[in-house]
Amino acid sequence: MKKDTCDTYRTYLVDKNVPLTGENLTSADAATDQFGEAEVNISFDAQGAREFASLTKQNVGKRMAIVLDDDVHSAPRINEEIPNGRGRITIGRNPTKTREELIDEARLLALVLKGGALPAPVTVGEIRQVGASLGPELIRKGSLAATVGLALVVVFMAIYYKRSGLVADVALILNGALILAFLAIFNATLTLPGIAGFVLTLGIAVDANVLINERVREELAHGKTARAAVDQGYDRAFWTIFDAHVTTLIAGAILFATGTGPVRGFATALVIGLVASLFTSIIVTRVITTYFVHGRNAQTVSV
Repeated sequence: MKKDTCDTYRTYLVDKNVPLTGENLTSADAATDQFGEAEVNISFDAQGAREFASLTKQNVGKRMAIVLDDDVHSAPRINEEIPNGRGRITIGRNPTKTREELIDEARLLALVLKGGALPAPVTVGEIRQVGASLGPELIRKGSLAATVGLALVVVFMAIYYKRSGLVADVALILNGALILAFLAIFNATLTLPGIAGFVLTLGIAVDANVLINERVREELAHGKTARAAVDQGYDRAFWTIFDAHVTTLIAGAILFATGTGPVRGFATALVIGLVASLFTSIIVTRVITTYFVHGRNAQTVSV
């Protein structure tokens, strides 16, 4: 089948037995004749010349299909026997195309002929056999790494930020539970890239709580009361956290839309984790902290 002008297709009935291949083609060059019309000059080696002569002799008046990758790129008519292995394929005139377009068509046909003449042997470069236990082993090690990392972060936050660190730990654990819950709801498989996305979102959630606690510390250092420090600390950290989450969400959405396989698994865990992180860091921790400070009328903030 060959694509013709105006997005139409011309269909050819070709013989399944290939009488001549491009293996014996020695050259194919686009040129113009004495009248300036585009053509392609071809030549064969000795064996190809004999086969080409036999082909043209037996099929005078018929068309010779030039096929590459199961597509008929051209089907010139055989006007006479060509015994010397040298021939020319005339592109002909077309009222819908300019001379330059016809010359480009000749060049494209020459490239097709040269492409078919290039040998491309397939060889075995390497053979690897992967055991069935490799995947579960990687998942086990990845889960262990995520658990150890989460435990270290929880301990650090509790020591460095005291009660506010414990509040952040509660939000962090809730964040992880929400990610796993939504993965289960969407029937998503937790692959190794998914674990990587899961751990990354936990780190982003911790970073959001660090920003909030540092803001609260700054407000306390400026002499603000506990209530004012908490309120202004959360308000001033909100847009920084929101912007960081939204920009990363856009990147995750693009990865999910354009990626495949492991990339989509990573993007799924990342997007779910970012939404959960935004909820826990902005809403959950603020509700808990406000309860301890406003609800109990605390004069100081343990941060």
